[in-house]
Amino acid sequence: MLKSIVNTGLNARLTPEVYDRYAEEVTKLESDWKKSLEYLDSCNISFWGGIEDASIPHPVCQHDYPNIIYDYRECRVMDDTQSVPDGYKTIAMGGSVPCALMSIIGFYKQSRLTLSEIGKVLVENGYRTEDKGTLWIAIDKIPELVYGVRAEMLNHLLELCQQVSLGRPVMALVPASWLHDLPNMPSNECVTVWRLERKKVIVTTTSSHSTKELDLYDFLRHVKRAWAFYPI
Repeated sequence: MLKSIVNTGLNARLTPEVYDRYAEEVTKLESDWKKSLEYLDSCNISFWGGIEDASIPHPVCQHDYPNIIYDYRECRVMDDTQSVPDGYKTIAMGGSVPCALMSIIGFYKQSRLTLSEIGKVLVENGYRTEDKGTLWIAIDKIPELVYGVRAEMLNHLLELCQQVSLGRPVMALVPASWLHDLPNMPSNECVTVWRLERKKVIVTTTSSHSTKELDLYDFLRHVKRAWAFYPI
């Protein structure tokens, strides 16, 4: 968890002063990350290590859950006789963050965790918004405060490679337009890195049921933010 939000509680609704400090801290980390990308132009980097296929959790695909309302007003599972209320959103329509969190938390906790439970925590504590999707600060706070899994925001591409090589999953936010090669997609998607294979990354996404192999350099250049996860 970042220093600016330590001891601020579970809720997303923080004072403007705290948010300003948080934004300043995040901006510095993002600036350092972008600067570290210079290594891709001047070095021939290659890595190997991480979590083997047998231990990678089955991806939680958001498109499988049109029956879970995931809206800033509520989160709940609908039965077969119900339809989505007008104006409400579902996991299938914007649940990348809870789906990615479920895979990572499940990897460490091996517990009977449900997607609706994670969604409910996010909604009830103000992380699901009316017009901005799920607030990214949820990744900094929810795993640690609710599930005992610490998220550490990374500031250097070599740090990402090191963490993955140590067997720690790393979640990254990337443009959905790049990930799916569809220029008109406006949103971001969570990608979880499980293993490095020289100049490739083995990842799961929240829009597929299988692992995916991406070019390491291309992936790193499109990362907006990245977090390593490990148990407290």
